[in-house]
Amino acid sequence: MLHIEGIKNLNEIKTLFTVEAKGAETILDVCERFFISTVTRRFDSLKRQGFCPSEILKVLLYLPFLGVATIRGLYHSGCAHISAADKDVYYRLKNNSAIDWRTLLFAFSKRFRKLAEQEGSTDNEDGATKCFIVDDTTYPKTGMKLEFIGKVYDHTYKRWVLGFKALALAYWDGKSILPLDFSLHREKGNNQKRPYGLTRKQLRKRYFKKRTKKTPGAKRTRELSANKIDQAVKMIKRSVKHGFIADYVLADSWFVSQSFIASIRKIKQGALHVLGACRMDKRKYLFEGAEYTAKELLNKFKGSKKRSRKVRALYIEQLLEYKGLPVKLFFVRYAGQKSWKLLLTTDLALTFNKAIEIYSHRWTIEVMFKEAKQHLNLGKSQANDFDSQIADTTISLMQYIALTLHKRFQAYETLGELFRANKQYFLEATLAKRLWGFFLQLLNQIAELFEVDIDQLMLKTFNQNEVESRIFKMLGQSSLHQTV
Repeated sequence: MLHIEGIKNLNEIKTLFTVEAKGAETILDVCERFFISTVTRRFDSLKRQGFCPSEILKVLLYLPFLGVATIRGLYHSGCAHISAADKDVYYRLKNNSAIDWRTLLFAFSKRFRKLAEQEGSTDNEDGATKCFIVDDTTYPKTGMKLEFIGKVYDHTYKRWVLGFKALALAYWDGKSILPLDFSLHREKGNNQKRPYGLTRKQLRKRYFKKRTKKTPGAKRTRELSANKIDQAVKMIKRSVKHGFIADYVLADSWFVSQSFIASIRKIKQGALHVLGACRMDKRKYLFEGAEYTAKELLNKFKGSKKRSRKVRALYIEQLLEYKGLPVKLFFVRYAGQKSWKLLLTTDLALTFNKAIEIYSHRWTIEVMFKEAKQHLNLGKSQANDFDSQIADTTISLMQYIALTLHKRFQAYETLGELFRANKQYFLEATLAKRLWGFFLQLLNQIAELFEVDIDQLMLKTFNQNEVESRIFKMLGQSSLHQTV
């Protein structure tokens, strides 16, 4: 535990863990605002005996702000007293295949939207561009016995790593990035002797459990081998059904394909557009009855390039068709660069400057991954049970939603700044509460031993500076010993 510094008298211990002491809501207060009956109703229906699932979920959400990363860490810290539940209660909850974590994440996201609207923190009035953003990230793992574990190709480091690929869908509402949905994937590879990059012996040693086919957990396991482009489209359709409306789907070049574009254009009767980076490969585009590759088009129209002072780039824009789909291409060469990049959009009225402005929001999902991995242990679970892997990812994203709402209300510049402030506050508050409880218990025992009135004893303690100073010194030494 941390040693509390800068407290000058005992009364400050009491105020450390009040909202008024900080003049703003703590992250835990924000988390509490998400736990209304409509969010946790289905969750609590799983209760058979013992502890209420939503109360256990609260503790799981609070873990990063307690300064611990795991359930085991909780019981080895000074914060285990926040719940009377045994650690097995938490493990059973996360391993439960019957829990619909996807619905719970959507409920949290919708609750974020409602709370933001209540605070007047929305962009509905100024017509901000709303976007779905799809991207994937790698979850490196160390355990060879994890259920369904295998090797996946990491495009960032250009090598195969043991772990999963996480495909995520996020929503940009004009101010904040909001995680909506995700799925975990594995890659079988082309080596038939080493499927998933593992030997037959390693495959046999992996953890395995049976699931009822219709449970949410069983559905998640079937997504492991699903095509990621198909999964991305399903996620967007689910999000639209949950009431999230967007103008564009933003994606990098891996996703921008004919099947992806055609599927997106069928959603909302063509009201949803695609805007994404595109490879300058061998795919053909139809222009005035003839087919050209991207490089051939670039050479053909190099004489009609324009300059954007706002973006500091040269660009070429051209309307054409891609496998029967009307699209607009933007060839871009930024100042100081020799190579040309390619953007594709189905919005034929979109200007170059606006396209660059909108597409820049795609990077917010990369920031989300980085911050969630750094502060919220996203993808770091080493649980053998795949249901627990799904649970831990969901919990990390729910924590991110709560932090995002708090950041939005309190106007922190970065999520890291917000996280550090609230983490330090809660650690201080937790220790202060424990010390204050110990002090009151000690005073009560002294009062009983000497048969004096407890109120009079406390009054004398607080009104005598020397006595107060000595007591506080003892409490400070006690907290220091706990640190050691």
